Amino acid sequence: MLSTQTRNLSTLRRADAELEASERLAQGEVNLVSWHRELPVGLNAQLVEWAKRFPAQFDEIVGMPNYDLSAATRGLAEPARTWLTMDIAVLISRLAHLADARRLRVSFGAVRTDQCRKFHVDYVRYRLVTTYVGPGTEWVPDAAVRREALDHPPDCPCDANKEIVKDASAIRHAVPGEVIVMTGALHSNHRGAVHRSPPIEGTGRVRVVLIASTVDRP
Repeated sequence: MLSTQTRNLSTLRRADAELEASERLAQGEVNLVSWHRELPVGLNAQLVEWAKRFPAQFDEIVGMPNYDLSAATRGLAEPARTWLTMDIAVLISRLAHLADARRLRVSFGAVRTDQCRKFHVDYVRYRLVTTYVGPGTEWVPDAAVRREALDHPPDCPCDANKEIVKDASAIRHAVPGEVIVMTGALHSNHRGAVHRSPPIEGTGRVRVVLIASTVDRP
């Protein structure tokens, strides 16, 4: 089911909601859209085994529409590698179309740390995130965000998060397969979506995550 975040948390429910939501994201009416999809049976197990081998993180700026993603999924067994390479290609092409971007920064691989522990807004126009294995991105509806605390957070992540999001029950948790596309600080709406990486450091858990971001300027 597609979900969208607007300043009043309205939800689009028509059959073409996904397309309309993307258009509203581009126009700055919303700052986050997400949609759920079922991942192939067996993909999780193959990715977990792949992640155990500590594969190198793929992190490159790719030109659109000609790019090579083969390095991103190197070492992953078939049929997962073919499906995943195609899935990444489809998602980044979709983001490039939405953002009218000629280049994207694409990061893919296994994650074992918290990465971004504080709730924050990315310094980009758009970012797409999807988690294939493990807990997904945590994000917060605008109504639950204290923007003044976001601008000047305490140094300690725990203290900062409590100041930025007073009501922890407002935090949304993405699930594996869910795709999130959000605006960042460089978007014309000037109210980028507030989010963070789920805390997993020290738990032994692993995530396999795709992040694609615009690298151009508005």
